[in-house]
Amino acid sequence: MSTKQRQVSDILRAASHLLDSEAGQDCNPKTVLNNRLDKFYASLNKDRPFSVRDTFEDLRLETVQCALETLERVCSLLDVNSFTSVATSPKAPDVQVEVSDDTPVIGSRDLVQLRTLLSIVFRWGIDPLLARVSHAWPGKTTRQVGTRIVELGTPRDYHSLSSLLLRLSTVLLPSGPQGCLSQTVITTAILDRYLADFMGASIALGWLPKSLSSAETPTIDDLRPVVLRLLEFVPLSQVIADLGAILSGEPPPAHVRRICSTLLSKSLLRERGINALFAVVFGEGSALEEPSLEKYEHVGRMLKTIPTGMTPEVYFTTIIPSILRILSEDVPVTYKRAASFSIARMLDPEFPHKKFVAAQMLPIIHSPLRPSSQRTAVSQSEHSTATSDGSMGPSQALSTIRTLLLNSDPSPVFITLILSPILPYLYALLYYLDKTRTSDPVLKDLVKALLATWGRVVECQEGTEQLWSIFEGQRVSWKADDTGEILCVITESQVANVVLPGPEHIQGKEDYDEYDDAFDLYPNPTHFVRYIKSLDRQDINYELFVRLLEAYRSVKSDGESDPLRVLLYLQIIVQMQDQLSGDSSPQNILRKPEHVLQFIKHVLEPSSAAFRSQSRRSLGLADLRIIPEDEPSVPGDSDSDDEQPEKTDSNPDEDMAETAISLLLATLEANPNLSARDTPILAGISALLDPYANSPSPSIRGAVREARMVMTARLASTSTAWKQSQAKGESSQEVYQKALKLLQDPILPVRAHGLLLLRQLVSQYGRSSPDVASAEGALAPAILSIFMQAVQEDDSYIFLNAVQGLSAMVDTFGKGVLNSLLETYTHNLTSVHGGYLTKQEVDMRVRVGEALGQVIRRCGDTLGKLVDTVVPRLISVFRARQVPVVLRTSAVSLLTQCIKTSFAGVGGYTSELSAAMIDLLQIEMVVTSKISTSDNVKESKEGIGIPRPDADVDSTPTSIDPKLPTLRRSALHFLTLLMRTVTQATYDESAVELPSMSFLKRAKATLGYISSADEDGITRAMAREADESINQLMKAMLGFE
Repeated sequence: MSTKQRQVSDILRAASHLLDSEAGQDCNPKTVLNNRLDKFYASLNKDRPFSVRDTFEDLRLETVQCALETLERVCSLLDVNSFTSVATSPKAPDVQVEVSDDTPVIGSRDLVQLRTLLSIVFRWGIDPLLARVSHAWPGKTTRQVGTRIVELGTPRDYHSLSSLLLRLSTVLLPSGPQGCLSQTVITTAILDRYLADFMGASIALGWLPKSLSSAETPTIDDLRPVVLRLLEFVPLSQVIADLGAILSGEPPPAHVRRICSTLLSKSLLRERGINALFAVVFGEGSALEEPSLEKYEHVGRMLKTIPTGMTPEVYFTTIIPSILRILSEDVPVTYKRAASFSIARMLDPEFPHKKFVAAQMLPIIHSPLRPSSQRTAVSQSEHSTATSDGSMGPSQALSTIRTLLLNSDPSPVFITLILSPILPYLYALLYYLDKTRTSDPVLKDLVKALLATWGRVVECQEGTEQLWSIFEGQRVSWKADDTGEILCVITESQVANVVLPGPEHIQGKEDYDEYDDAFDLYPNPTHFVRYIKSLDRQDINYELFVRLLEAYRSVKSDGESDPLRVLLYLQIIVQMQDQLSGDSSPQNILRKPEHVLQFIKHVLEPSSAAFRSQSRRSLGLADLRIIPEDEPSVPGDSDSDDEQPEKTDSNPDEDMAETAISLLLATLEANPNLSARDTPILAGISALLDPYANSPSPSIRGAVREARMVMTARLASTSTAWKQSQAKGESSQEVYQKALKLLQDPILPVRAHGLLLLRQLVSQYGRSSPDVASAEGALAPAILSIFMQAVQEDDSYIFLNAVQGLSAMVDTFGKGVLNSLLETYTHNLTSVHGGYLTKQEVDMRVRVGEALGQVIRRCGDTLGKLVDTVVPRLISVFRARQVPVVLRTSAVSLLTQCIKTSFAGVGGYTSELSAAMIDLLQIEMVVTSKISTSDNVKESKEGIGIPRPDADVDSTPTSIDPKLPTLRRSALHFLTLLMRTVTQATYDESAVELPSMSFLKRAKATLGYISSADEDGITRAMAREADESINQLMKAMLGFE
């Protein structure tokens, strides 16, 4: 046995008397303690230095001193560093100390004895002394322990406590605070079991404030470096656990609580400090039980507490990266939940330092997802996506965000705060992953989940703003580097280098990509609309749609705007209408029509003035010409502004108007119950559609007619219909509503059937029906408006049904409807504006004239009752020289139809009309120029190039040139029919007013000249036919030709 081993054995043998249980057989505790102390000193061959005390507390304190002396001597013999200069420190933890052969060995029984001696030191010495000392400080109330009252400490107790702490400090750090930790089992036992007690007492005396210290109880400054040095050696988890035990145990003095809190905060700010805290609170290991909410709350409060003397910026700058690091590390799930929970609490709107937390945290997780020319993605290992400078890579940032959201409360505010700032970059990444066939499916699902989560919880206004930022912000895209890591970069459109694919490219392309775009539009319209559709947010889709419409209108009206931007807005609008406006779509963007109708009205308002300025030019000096030019007008020329050559460039106002009207139709289709009765703005829109009914664009005219018909049918469907009881079949009300519903259908055959039902419904009532009087005021205007809209349709079936419907309405409702038709036919024709009708206005009047012709035919012999209403208006149109020839010809044809239908009814006007026709033929005839000389052959051939065939009237329907042959032909047809009708009446000996002989002679002379000299062959033939009819009349009158 070595010398050191023998010394340790002797000391432990002596210390065993302090623990001698046989000495405790005496019932008097004082006697027991005295006997133990005597045996201890006797075993060491030493005299007892202390006199026998009177109190039990003094004997216990003396026992503590003996136990501590034993520990000091054993520790000095066991410490391998006692005679070496090698010091281990946290900076050099791997230094190995060689153990010599004579190093004492401690057995398990000896280890138990040493631990018992330590327990005596702390439980009989430090704990009671600290309790008495601390209760003597001002502000510390006396605590009742069991049935005893703890006495206040004395200066002697203070000195005893300080002495014990300093001696223990020597045991732990034999070389002083700057030296190394003692390498003994005693040190290990103290650090494992009694570090909290030692630090609590050392802090109480070492940081004693001046207000509590005195000459007899001074602050023990030597304890401060000892405590700080021990904190460097002890693992962070134990430090946090021990400091927490001090704070959560018996309420410590105020200065102890303050210092412990400061030390705890500094420990948390150390590297892996947060991990240590979680290990203390939740435990260690992979299979941890689910902790209670109180533990999460406790951790959250600790991390939110800012240390005294530290600014919020500095504190959160240090602690936030440590918390985020846990989210991306391989740690227990409980740790990640606690970290996410704490961050969510720090970002709570009610937390006063939220802005500092957000300013520190958001850039850490957002910067990797933003473009950066300095960032180079380098995979550090197979499963690491951190960059070479230690910051997060994009994949790791996405994983961190996912972990943060999955392990925190599903708060919309929190989720929006995390995802909204990076929404444009996340969408760009989703587009890249969807378009790349070899993209990582796990990463794609992650990005889709993040975007879907954001879309479900974001508020409407913020969601619209963030989605709009995809359009307005810098264009970003993603790519993969050589290591496979994704990078966000700023890109420009590649449209300048795009070559539109030809048929040979399309045929050779096996795989079709639905996101291929020759114009490189971003965002891709199909992909973007598909994404917002997946969000299932009708409110956001609706607001975004209206905003797109406004943006499209703005850039369309700006002549300097980027055409690709115009195309982008238009394509997305079209895609939204296709994907989000169907009847089967639960998120139909047109089912909330208020703002859409406001947009439509806003678009139509300024354009209506522009159309009026185009259709009605102001009068100038040229309009004061009374005598027409000598030169005949060249076919195709016209004074109307509408006959200007068509321009190749489209009018932005017309394009926007067409878009708005199409949107109006889609809105009406999506809202079957929308009508002007409950939505007054529709009435204003209906009025604004009037100028567009005469638009040069056929598509606009067709859309306007359809929209006006639908709105008229909607308004009529809410009116009070007449009632008639029927024994069988559908009632009139049911037929009426069914017809109005069919009229709103976009399919032409369905609308035509609706007109047929409406016409049949009107036709089944006679004028004497008792229901007609009530129906005329309520329904006649609506039905008349529907038929007037339908009569403008190009489809022949709809047009014919409308004409027959107008005729049936005249039969049913009488002069009221007839006057409406005549007013439409003759409105403003006799004024100066009659010469400036558009092609569409002329076409409308000609179609109404067709309906008037059918009305006249259906009147039959009763035409005489209406002749004074019809004929004067037709004569006024026929006589108006400024009216287009087509309408004058139409008026003559209607007068001819009147003669053919009821000559007796029109008898009072025949003389005037026949004389007018002869006057027209004499004035407007065009005589063929006879050129016989050979010098004029070339001029004659050139003159042949200016014929006046019927095609001229069809190609220039607004022409007012009275020399066109169609006008003369209609006049000749009228005269021929009139003469034949009078001839037949003469033979029938009917009462008829015969024309005078002077008129007949004048007519024969005029017709004879025209038949031989007029340039139009058809006119000459018709003149000969009319002349023959006059000969027949004269034969009937005189009995000879």
